[in-house]
Amino acid sequence: MLRMRRGGSASIRFSGGRWLVLCLCVVSMSARAADEDVFETEIRPFLQEYCVTCHGPDKQRGDFRVDTLTSDFSNLANAGHWIEVRDNINLGEMPPEEPYPSIVKSEKISAWVAEGIRKAEKSALAKDGRVLLRRLTRAEFANTVRDLLGMTFLPGESPADLLPPDGTVDGFDKVSAGLMLDPSLLEKTHEVARRIADKAIVTGPPAYPTETMRMEFEEIAENRAIRYLCDRPGFVCEEDSVRLMGDVSTRSFARLAYPGEKRTIPVAGMYRVSVSASATRGAEGKPVVMRVEQSHPDEAKEKIMEVEVTAPPGQPEVYTVVVPRDPDGGEWKVSLVDPASFLQGNPTYTHYANRVVKDAGRAGDFATAIRFRGRMQLEGGHEQTLIRPDRIETDDLAALHLDWIEIEGPLVDQWPPRSHTTIFPSGTEFEPDPGAIRDLFERLLPLAWRRPVTGEEIEPLVAFVAGELEQGKSIEEAMRAGLAAVLTSPHFLYLFEPSGENDSDPRRLTDWELASRLSYFLWSSMPDKTLFDLARSGRLRDRSVLESEVDRMMEDPRIEGFVEGFGAQWLRTGSFLAFEPDARQYPGYDAELGEAMVGETLAYFREILMEDVDLRSFIDSDFAMMNERLARHYGFPGVKGEEFRRIALPPDSRRGGLLTQAGVLLAGSDGDRTKPVSRGVYVLEVLFNDPPQPPPPNAGEIEPNIEGENLTVRERLLKHQQIETCAACHRGIDPYGLAWENYDVIGRWRDRQNGEGFRERNAPPIVATGTLPNGKAFDGPESFKALLMAQDERFFRGLTEKMFVYALGRPHLPTDRPAVESIVDVLENESPTLRALIKHVVTSRAFLEK
Repeated sequence: MLRMRRGGSASIRFSGGRWLVLCLCVVSMSARAADEDVFETEIRPFLQEYCVTCHGPDKQRGDFRVDTLTSDFSNLANAGHWIEVRDNINLGEMPPEEPYPSIVKSEKISAWVAEGIRKAEKSALAKDGRVLLRRLTRAEFANTVRDLLGMTFLPGESPADLLPPDGTVDGFDKVSAGLMLDPSLLEKTHEVARRIADKAIVTGPPAYPTETMRMEFEEIAENRAIRYLCDRPGFVCEEDSVRLMGDVSTRSFARLAYPGEKRTIPVAGMYRVSVSASATRGAEGKPVVMRVEQSHPDEAKEKIMEVEVTAPPGQPEVYTVVVPRDPDGGEWKVSLVDPASFLQGNPTYTHYANRVVKDAGRAGDFATAIRFRGRMQLEGGHEQTLIRPDRIETDDLAALHLDWIEIEGPLVDQWPPRSHTTIFPSGTEFEPDPGAIRDLFERLLPLAWRRPVTGEEIEPLVAFVAGELEQGKSIEEAMRAGLAAVLTSPHFLYLFEPSGENDSDPRRLTDWELASRLSYFLWSSMPDKTLFDLARSGRLRDRSVLESEVDRMMEDPRIEGFVEGFGAQWLRTGSFLAFEPDARQYPGYDAELGEAMVGETLAYFREILMEDVDLRSFIDSDFAMMNERLARHYGFPGVKGEEFRRIALPPDSRRGGLLTQAGVLLAGSDGDRTKPVSRGVYVLEVLFNDPPQPPPPNAGEIEPNIEGENLTVRERLLKHQQIETCAACHRGIDPYGLAWENYDVIGRWRDRQNGEGFRERNAPPIVATGTLPNGKAFDGPESFKALLMAQDERFFRGLTEKMFVYALGRPHLPTDRPAVESIVDVLENESPTLRALIKHVVTSRAFLEK
């Protein structure tokens, strides 16, 4: 049967679902013929009727002619003239006098020019679909060093943190055209490579061996410097522990100092922090949460651990976490977080009581605020945030019993570290003669450069290291210089896929090239031993082997590179926190919630990937991914801890799917008000890979509320649509964003407008109705999601196109259409999962050829 595709092109499909794949040259010729036909039948007549009189062979106002324009957008001068034509038409400046073209005709010209520019740009960026070489992104550079040398990096020390951001094309940083290597970047890369080499190759024993520092909390009573704590409100020294009640804490001092130092952390590294603790839930029976912190100039680095303590008194358990620390950290602190705070139904002097007063005041319930404030003063005096054991019975209060705290570090897996033994297999015993140096590079280079190497490639490095030795440098210093040279070589920095004898013909990738293409697609890192062995045997390109490798690689922890690479960039999680919500209008938002918003979307992608969940769950689902902070924000009780887990949604839930997630909704705002246009563009670009054409130069933003008008965002948007040059685009965008108006800036459900100063007494109701461009109407988020689900084929196509871009390192091209449509057919008729999509991509002809 015949089905029309976006852009007006037609495709032929047999009823059985099998595509007739035509010769690519015929497809290309047909596309050019179709473009020329549109130009001759619709575009040229428009120019002749409205433009040639003033911009033709007889008269050229502004030295500008339109009668010489062609449909060839690959010609930069021609394309530039077309952009000028489009802008002037959109601005309403041309033609300057009657007869004026209708809006429909103007829209057709504008859309045709926009599509021509888009096609020309993609074709130029992709170099006719062939990528000869692609530089590693900074994330790939870091991951490759990690896997090549067995190195781990502390926060702020990874190459991904030190190198500048990579350019993006079509939303991804893996497209070759966006990955230039200018002199300044090369210099920075060499600096980073030297830092890696300095850390990878060591000399002598570690300056700070691993030590364990412990403090028994009962020693507080014996320590003259800190025994005053035993007299503090809410703090009781017991025989073998201390007991915390209320929002109070204990701080440790010299007992945790590293031997010979005045501080706990002598050098940046990984440290194991352990606390032996138990808990009394108190009369309310609420969970007891312990927080461990270390003061630090960077507030983001203060919190070490926050965990629910479940062990009963007298049976303490050890709660442990391994975290990066540095010498800038100071005093340690252990506290009971927001404990249960009721005694016989009366509020006591804890953070809880203070919070009740503040929340009541914010809500305008001043009577409650005054009543609680007065009770606090009568029952406990001026110390309104502390329990007073001498004034109030504390047996029924929640309490945290602390036995001991222990800091172990800096932690090392082995010494010398794995990075050192990767370079020097025999450890520190090494005779620096040319033959031995050659042996080192014969082992290292095939891994670093991801292919077999020749003697001619090895000898320059051997000579370079030998030259360093002749200048009096130690073997460790010389090999650091050699390692830096390896890491800055084009053979390391680039993925090479050179042309064959005929530069214009496609060439099958070698198994070595295929191994790298596969590993950087799924892991954003180098191939492992299994992939190298398959490449060496020549069996990797076998379809069953490739599919088996996809299954194996997805079970490897390195698949996180795909989550952080494709998942994060496709779903645009990096843009979620671009605008911070206004603190006065959205007091429930904090940095921890923002972090959870980003984490939710990545956890959702990870769940769909790893559990073979139906792809349509990105549109709607009966589950969500939450941690404690996010669940509290959404109003889901019983979720504890920082880890995300799958939560089944009740039938009447207002969550489910990507578009109800707080991070996506926050990204579609400016921190003060929702922006339906931004939300609509997100739906079109992310779910359907169907970006709207660029707005006219004078389109502008939807204006904020004018004092006295009190218009909702929807009302102002509909008003904006009355501008003729804006109407066409907005009719195709706005419904996709207005459907989500029930969700405010931070993703909470609302029935009335909030933000922009709206208050309950004057807030108008939310209207989330509309009609899609296909004529289908919706009356809220749920019916809107149902309409999107009915367009699942469109979603599969957009996602497949996006994955082709990410996997191949070039923009999606019209010549990819047969492969894309074949995959879409399979997803529609078989198993629509990310795993299935990945397998079809890696076994496609486009993936197996350069």
